[in-house]
Amino acid sequence: MKRPKVSAQDVAEKAGVSRTTVSFVLNNTPGKIISEATRQRVLHAAEELQYTPNETARHLAMTKHHSVGLFICHTHSVFSDAYIIGLIEGMSKILNKHRFRLILQPLKLSQSDYLLLAGEDDVDGIILLNTHDGDEGLARVVIAGFPLVVIGTLTDKSIPQVDIKNREAAAEVTRHLIDLGHQRIGMIVHTSTVYYAARDRYRGFQDALDEAGIEKREAWVKFGDFTEESGYEAMQELLSASQRPTAVFAGNDMIAYGAVKAIKDAGLNIPGDISVAGFDDDFLSRYLNPPLTTMSLPAASLGAEAARLIVHAIRGNGIREKQVTLSPHLSIRESCRSLSD
Repeated sequence: MKRPKVSAQDVAEKAGVSRTTVSFVLNNTPGKIISEATRQRVLHAAEELQYTPNETARHLAMTKHHSVGLFICHTHSVFSDAYIIGLIEGMSKILNKHRFRLILQPLKLSQSDYLLLAGEDDVDGIILLNTHDGDEGLARVVIAGFPLVVIGTLTDKSIPQVDIKNREAAAEVTRHLIDLGHQRIGMIVHTSTVYYAARDRYRGFQDALDEAGIEKREAWVKFGDFTEESGYEAMQELLSASQRPTAVFAGNDMIAYGAVKAIKDAGLNIPGDISVAGFDDDFLSRYLNPPLTTMSLPAASLGAEAARLIVHAIRGNGIREKQVTLSPHLSIRESCRSLSD
């Protein structure tokens, strides 16, 4: 029978230390103050369990290239998504200051061997955007002790992460539409709820409807794939419903752009016939006709915080504040109207 593979977590549990300590000891990471007793416990535990460290992780830990990888778990509209551009702008200011290069790596959902990609790209740390359910690559990076920061919200609070409160922010957008008198409210979720941010925004939408005693209609909930095209198609489906909504909340501004075009192509007026709200506040949102009501995210600040944390992690400095949460705000513009007007 094949012997079960021993992990760094197994070594940590046997030695009574954290996975990070195991990584520091086995990789002989410089600059770490670890007592000799602790070091010996880890080494003895690894020997008894016949643990073999991941060679990719060992190589990465010992080699420095002054590069950071921004790994983005979707391939749609990466180079035209203003939110991502804002993140990069914020990261670049911090990374340039510390003489790190930023390497952009858009990935398909199935591409999750982040350690392998880190080795191929010669990066010293990973900033991960759009992590999702079943992300096995994320766990492997954590176990290996490789420097990692996630832009998003995870249940494992040991992983450094930077985000807004997506659920609360989405509820605020929906409440704004309710306060304007809308009862028939649809949502185009910007991607599958396998992605954590999409799930939280959808839940926030539901929270606000529940609070107001408004029944959510499944026929008025559609799903896109980050792009304008998917927003256009989803809005066409909403318009073809036997009773269409009077307001639509788009899960991101790219989706909202497609929805706006579909409404206009149908000969309808915004906001006269249908109100539209978005999420992100992309560059173009304020210049649409009419300008888009949307949740404004501090993209550059999120990027800067992620870069600050990854630099600390790469240099072996302790990260005291592992969860950084920034505040968005609702930008109210002309794409939504009160039904009492």
